[in-house]
Amino acid sequence: MEHLDCDALPEQIITLIVRDEPGTLFLISSVFSNRGISMRSIQLHEEPVLHHDISCTRLVIRFFGEEGRKKIISRLLTRLDCVLESSDSG
Repeated sequence: MEHLDCDALPEQIITLIVRDEPGTLFLISSVFSNRGISMRSIQLHEEPVLHHDISCTRLVIRFFGEEGRKKIISRLLTRLDCVLESSDSG
């Protein structure tokens, strides 16, 4: 696998509202891992979020990559059953 210089790539941020259940982080990290993208950080907000009366958690994921890769990752994440909402920022 080719090593990319992270300093040359812009930092991307994706914010997710996810179900608070076992396996959620595994599924999300698999999307990144299967595409050879390393997450710079994952921030889990401890305060619960209600989404259509479902107890959820807000995740903020930072990684280095092009805008095109961010769009692909966002689209793949929203297909996961555990992801209820996605927003791009940064």
